[in-house]
Amino acid sequence: MLRKLLLGSSSLMLLGAAAPAADLAPQPRALPATAQSWAGFYLGLHGGYGWGRHDFSTLQIDLNNPIGGVRSSGAVYGAHAGYNWQFGRAVTGLEFDFSATDIKGSTSISGFNPNNFTYDFTRSDRLKYLGSARARLGWSATDNLLIYATAGAAWERSGESRDLRSVSNVFAFQNGTTTGTTPFDRFGWVAGAGVEAKLTGSNWVGRVEYLHYDFGSVDEIRTRTSAFVNFPSFAERSGRHSYDIVRAGLSYKFGTIAPVSAIPYAKAPAMVSASSWVGFYLGVHAGYGWGENKFSDPWRFTPLASIVGPKLQGAVFGGHAGYNWQYDRAVAGLELDFSGTNIKGSSPNSFAGVESAASSTSIAYLGSIRGRLGWTPSDNWLLYGTAGLGWERLDRSLLIVSPGQAGTQSFDSVATSNRFGWVAGAGVEARLPGNNWIGRIEYLHYDFGTIEPSGLIATNIFVPSTAGNHHLDIVRAGLSYKFGDPAAVAAVPYAKAPAVIATNWAGFYLGAHGGYGWKDNDFTQVVNFINLSQAGGIRSNGWVAGWHAGYNWQYGKIVTGIETDFSFSGISGDSALVTGPGEFGGTLDARLSDRVKYLATSRARLGWLPSETVLLYATGGLAWERLQRTATTVESVGGLSMTETARTPRDHLGGVIGVGAEWMPWGPNWVGRLEYLHYDFGKVQDTVTRTSTVPGIASYSERRGRQTIEVLRAGISYKFTPEQPVVARY
Repeated sequence: MLRKLLLGSSSLMLLGAAAPAADLAPQPRALPATAQSWAGFYLGLHGGYGWGRHDFSTLQIDLNNPIGGVRSSGAVYGAHAGYNWQFGRAVTGLEFDFSATDIKGSTSISGFNPNNFTYDFTRSDRLKYLGSARARLGWSATDNLLIYATAGAAWERSGESRDLRSVSNVFAFQNGTTTGTTPFDRFGWVAGAGVEAKLTGSNWVGRVEYLHYDFGSVDEIRTRTSAFVNFPSFAERSGRHSYDIVRAGLSYKFGTIAPVSAIPYAKAPAMVSASSWVGFYLGVHAGYGWGENKFSDPWRFTPLASIVGPKLQGAVFGGHAGYNWQYDRAVAGLELDFSGTNIKGSSPNSFAGVESAASSTSIAYLGSIRGRLGWTPSDNWLLYGTAGLGWERLDRSLLIVSPGQAGTQSFDSVATSNRFGWVAGAGVEARLPGNNWIGRIEYLHYDFGTIEPSGLIATNIFVPSTAGNHHLDIVRAGLSYKFGDPAAVAAVPYAKAPAVIATNWAGFYLGAHGGYGWKDNDFTQVVNFINLSQAGGIRSNGWVAGWHAGYNWQYGKIVTGIETDFSFSGISGDSALVTGPGEFGGTLDARLSDRVKYLATSRARLGWLPSETVLLYATGGLAWERLQRTATTVESVGGLSMTETARTPRDHLGGVIGVGAEWMPWGPNWVGRLEYLHYDFGKVQDTVTRTSTVPGIASYSERRGRQTIEVLRAGISYKFTPEQPVVARY
C-alpha cells in the first residue's frame, strides 16, 4: 500500500515548480504581488488519523443473533492538489486529494445455531482508499493565516471481511473455518473546515483540517413480516457509514496572482511570450491500453475448478478538458477526462469433468481528475507529469455449460462493477501550426488495487479464492484547442490600454440549484423462478437539489469553465407488479423499485455571450450516482401472507452532457441559471441467461437495459470579482 501511495504522490511532486500567469487574453500590467496573496496552484502531502462509524445490523448466521456496529480507527496519508483565487480577504479554490488509510475495526458474536452447530463469527471493516473533489471558501484573517470551509464529492474503497468458525456434533461438513474479504467502492459527500499558515518563505503552507465523509446507507439489508410459523419475522438495519478525519499537511504554492489596477485605461501590458501555455483547453484523444486482473475464483467445489484472471488489451478513445497556468518555463494545470474503451480479455477455459466454464472481462469506461506539472525546454514543447483520481466501469461475464444425459444447460451471466483507484503518468505536448492547436502523447498507469472477493473455505473441502492487483497501462495521442491568442497582443512594450468590458464573466463562483429529474432503466430481471416471470422497465421521477462551484475564464465573447456539483435526489419509481404462483401453493406478488439518492458531476463548460449579461453554454464531463434498488415480494396462502424486502445500494460511474443559459439579474456578482443535463450510466444491471435442452427446465434471458437520467434545474450563483478584468482587444 505504501509503495502505491508513494508512486501516486511522487508523480505529483516530481513535476517541478510553476507559478500562475495571466490568461492569454490581453490584460493590464499587474502591480507587485502583495504579501497576503494566497492565489496560485499548489501540491502537497498530508497525514493524520481517522475514526469510522458503521451502524448496520444484519442477521448473517441465524435470525436470533444480529451482528453490527463496527467502530474503526487508524492512520491516513496521501497527497492533494488545487488552485486558489483571492478576492481581497476572501480566498476561494478547487481541490482534489487521494489518501491511503489503515482505518479498520471489527465486531464479533458467538452462539448456537438451530441447525445444531456452535459458531464464532467476526465481521471486520477496513478502509483502503479515500478520495475527494471539493470547493474551498476561506477568509484571510491576517496576511499569513487562512481559515476555510470545504465541501464536495467523496469516494472510498473499503474491504468487508468475515470469519466464521463452526463446530457441529451432527454434521462433519459444518466443522471448520470460512473466511472472506469483499471490496466495495462507494460514493458520498464530504464537508469540513481547516486553517492554513504560511511558513518560512511565502511558498510553503502548512495546514490542519477536519473532514467528515458520509457515504449513507451502504449495506444490503432484508426485512420480513410473516404470519407463517416456520418463517419468523425479522428486520435488518443498514445504518450510516461515515468517517471523521483530522489531518495535517504541507503544500508548496507555485507563485501568486497579483492584484491589478481597476482603472479602465493605463499603460498596456508587456507582450505575452509566444511560448505561453496559459489557458483553458478542450481536446480529444485515442490510443491503446493493456493490463491484468489477477484473481482466482472457484465456480465448482467438487471437484474444485476455478476461473483465473485474464490479460486485457484494446482501444481507448475520449475527450479531455483543463486549464494551464505558467510562470517562466514551468507549467501547472488541472485536467479531467472521460474515455470509452474496448479493453477486454478472456480467461483460459476451465473444466470439471464434462462441465466447462469460460469467462471474459471488459472495461467500458475510464475517467480521471488529475493535476499536471511540467517544464518547457523550448517555446513549442512541454514535458509534464500527472497524477490524480481514477475510475472505471468493468463488466465480467461467466458462461457455464453442463452437459447431461437428458440434455444440456448453460448459464451466461454478466456482472457490472464500478471501481475507484489512482492514476499517474507522464507526457509531452507540442504546439502545432496556428499556435492554439496542441498535440500530445502521454502514458497513464491506472491502479485499482484488489477488486475481487477473496477467501478460504476449510471444512471437509479446501476451497481458496484469491484477488490480485488490477491495473491498466494506457498510451494515447491527443489533440487540444487552447483558447486565447497570444499573437494578438501588441508587440510594443507600452501603449494605450484596451477598454474594459463592462460585464465580466470571469471568476470563481459558488451556488445552489434545484429542479426535477426523470430516470429510465429498461432492464428486466427474473423475480419468480417458478414461472420465470420478470420485472423491470423502471421509470422514475422526483426532485433534485444541491450545490455547485466552478471557475470561468473569458476570451472576448467566449466563456470557458470547469465546474463540480453535488445533488441530493428524490428521483424514485417502481416496476409494474408481477403476479404468479407462489412457492407454497398460493400466489407471489413481486415488484422492483429504484431511488436515486446522490448525483454528482465534474464538467467542462463552453459558452457564448449573445449580450453582455446573458451566457449560453454547453457542458460535459464525468458523472456519479448512488442508487438504491428494492425488491419486494408478497407470498399469500389462504389467509396468511409473508412480505420480504431486500434493499441494495449501488454506485455507478457514467458521463453527463447538457446545455444551459445564465444571466445577471442583480448586477455582476449574482448569476441566475437554467440548465438541462443528460446523465448516461450505460448498462448497470447484472443479468443471467439460461439455455436448456433438458425436459422440464425452461430457458430464459434477462435484459441489461440502459440507465439514463434527465434533469432540468434552476440555480443561483455568487460570482467573486476576479483578480484581473477581462479586456477587449484594442
